[in-house]
Amino acid sequence: MPFKEKLPEWFAAGTEPTTTQKTAGYTPGLKPPAQWFNWHLNTAYLAMKELQENAVHKEEIESRFNTINTKTVTLEAGVQVLNSLKAAPFSLSGIAGRMLVNLLGRMGNCESVGLWSSNTTIATDTTNKTSGTSSFKLTLGSVPATASASFLTTPGKKYVAIADVKNGNSSKIAISINGIAGAIGNDVAAASAFGPSVVRFAATDFFHIVTITGTGNSGSTFNMDSVRVYEVSEADYAAAATLTPVQAAAKWPYVDSVMPVRNPYAVRYGENLLPSFYEWTLVDTKATEPYAAAMTPTVSNRVTYYETATIPGMSYTFSAQHTGNIALSFLDASGNVIGTPSYTTSQTVSGTAPANAQRMRVSFSNLTVTTGTLTISNPMLNIGSTAKPFKPREDSMLALQTDLYADPATGANPDTVFERDGQYFKSKKWQGLTLDGNRAWVQGEGGATAGVRQVKLVGAAPGAVAGSGIGVKFDGKIVPQGSTGNTADSNAVTAAGDIYFGIPVADSGWADGYGPDQNDIKAYFYGYKAYDANTITPANAQSMTTATWNGTGTKYWVQRVGAPNFTQSVPQQSYAGYTPYQLVYQLATPTVEPIVSEGQLSFCEGDNQIEVGTGIVLRESARPKLHTNGFYYINNSNVAGTNLAYSVSKVLGIYKGLRPDTEKWALYIGSGSTNGPTAEASAANYDESAAYSVTYLVLDRSPVVPFTGSYAANEKTLLADLMDSVQQANSRVSVLENKKADKDNPTWLTPTLLNGTTAFGVTYPSARFYKDSSGMVHLDGMVKNSLTLIELFRLPNGYRPNEQITVITVGNSSEGLEQANDKFCRLSIGTNGAVTLVSGSAVGFVSLAIPPFLAK
Repeated sequence: MPFKEKLPEWFAAGTEPTTTQKTAGYTPGLKPPAQWFNWHLNTAYLAMKELQENAVHKEEIESRFNTINTKTVTLEAGVQVLNSLKAAPFSLSGIAGRMLVNLLGRMGNCESVGLWSSNTTIATDTTNKTSGTSSFKLTLGSVPATASASFLTTPGKKYVAIADVKNGNSSKIAISINGIAGAIGNDVAAASAFGPSVVRFAATDFFHIVTITGTGNSGSTFNMDSVRVYEVSEADYAAAATLTPVQAAAKWPYVDSVMPVRNPYAVRYGENLLPSFYEWTLVDTKATEPYAAAMTPTVSNRVTYYETATIPGMSYTFSAQHTGNIALSFLDASGNVIGTPSYTTSQTVSGTAPANAQRMRVSFSNLTVTTGTLTISNPMLNIGSTAKPFKPREDSMLALQTDLYADPATGANPDTVFERDGQYFKSKKWQGLTLDGNRAWVQGEGGATAGVRQVKLVGAAPGAVAGSGIGVKFDGKIVPQGSTGNTADSNAVTAAGDIYFGIPVADSGWADGYGPDQNDIKAYFYGYKAYDANTITPANAQSMTTATWNGTGTKYWVQRVGAPNFTQSVPQQSYAGYTPYQLVYQLATPTVEPIVSEGQLSFCEGDNQIEVGTGIVLRESARPKLHTNGFYYINNSNVAGTNLAYSVSKVLGIYKGLRPDTEKWALYIGSGSTNGPTAEASAANYDESAAYSVTYLVLDRSPVVPFTGSYAANEKTLLADLMDSVQQANSRVSVLENKKADKDNPTWLTPTLLNGTTAFGVTYPSARFYKDSSGMVHLDGMVKNSLTLIELFRLPNGYRPNEQITVITVGNSSEGLEQANDKFCRLSIGTNGAVTLVSGSAVGFVSLAIPPFLAK
């Protein structure tokens, strides 16, 4: 046995020798005093041990400062807790795209009763829902209640169908596919919350019908929502058999129509999971400071609260300095409180999230106190069962403004994100297009088959992989493509970039023998259907599935979606409620493009609650408007011109210029606003000269995918990351300074002229545009075209207005340019960038010298 290990055994009982023993002489042949010998050996042992420990510490320190050491992490979709070894920034190594195609289109959101067939009355229920603004509520009679819808399939392909259902009383609900033996999903009997019913099936025809069936006693009810049908790969089809319904629902979440990974983000919440009181739902309560509030109740049980995401099985503690009552409760997927909240006058309350919890709520209440003022300050919600000292919430977030696609069935060829020198880029393998009436549509060579007319768009999909097109029409359903009418074929997109669609007569109104002209096709792609006003009323024309226009009579167009509004003039734009055709196709040669991003994700040492999601919109320009009540509003449907571009799920930040301004705006839901949370500011808190913007989460869902990356696990890596960040920041600042100089001294850009538009001549410049440092877009130049109602050219992203713009300019109706032929012309500039000559001939010229406008 080594000496250093045997030593303690030999002299474990040794003590320091006495002075006499230390000074006693040494006699040859005699042993020295035992205790003296013991003490010296113990001292030597301890010295040796200390030297060894110092050597280990030195090696460890040298490793921390001399060796790069990173920790690889994968941030999964949803909410999770990550324990970080160090406080360090997150370095993204990759995100891969995904695309879901709901074969039911938008009807799966259960907002429009008329799109479904049922043997009972269907009512919309805005209280119970899992997507959109409502679910369907069905009541059973003497037979089971059913709701059914048809969808396109391909024989032999594999599919998964899922519905979120909720039992009202004594019912069992399940999803099934008509006509396929055994294609019946699991029963959902629970009444407290929505649960998924899931079924797999292999298609046997080009069309199938999905049915939601509720069984039970007459008068029983059930709710259904978020119905989706997805084509899946053979591997996913096999894997689906091993998943629980909840796992399958998480793997294939509900989306409207075609949806890529849209605007992914990862946010690490601060050690304090609670924001300032400006973001709470305040009831009889006023925020006196960011983290202080006062409640002045006049009735019992007034509750001021805040909700945030939670993790089942995780413990949390809510603490605050207050004079009222506080509670910590948990909510299920439907927003119902699990159990009964237990209020306490204590300054601290803890709880563990149940297995079915998805969110948690902290509450401050007066309970039965109806006089005086109750106060609360320094609210703190932290992970764990022990309260931590108060600190303001400090979130960290990485947000990316981009769409990431992949093959919808197999996930192959995904778009990917990577980081280089502090900038994020996308390896783009897919392209998405919006197809409206501004495009130069013509008839396709396939002509017409029974009930279907083919149309074509030449060269609109450059660089496409032939046959890779996935098109959806106005209702979000897969569109019959090419010349066959019922099934997708290789003509949907050609290698030359031509796009083909088969338009059913039920949608267009064109009889088989009628050849639609460009106005007909333009009107159709703006959302209108042709009909003969002499024989058919608008409402009947809208609902008919047979021909309504054969080229004779008086042609009118009726809105295909919503109210049967009609017009005899060729429509020039779509209307509220209409969603244009969409096309996604694969690129033969991938491209790389930069991504707009914001923030830097970082971790705290210890536990971090992190949420990975999609649907973030970064700093969208907002135009607050004054209401008659004296307050300014953002995103209030009752105040014209204030709505944001998308329906809002949650407002993350309001900015005045580049600085956060959220604390000066109250956020609330209600008052009849239909676009999500509204922001309200007093006149004293609003600056008319400032530019405001909003960062928010959209209501529409999209697939969520993991963020993969790493963080520094020691000091050497932290220092290296810091040096890289400083270098990248300095480089980007210099680039921004150069761009600022370019904007202050802008260069004119030249658009591609379309539809026969040409330059006026060498005397004057052709069409040109630029954007100044204030974001104002300037147009100039002169062009000519012998047609009206035609798109002259299209402005690129970043140079388009937020709202449709119509301006009056000068043109000339004669090639001879006689002064007597000078005319006023009307130009329209759409939110898609289309610059269109609406009226006034421009055979000679049309001037583009119009007032500048603000780009979105």
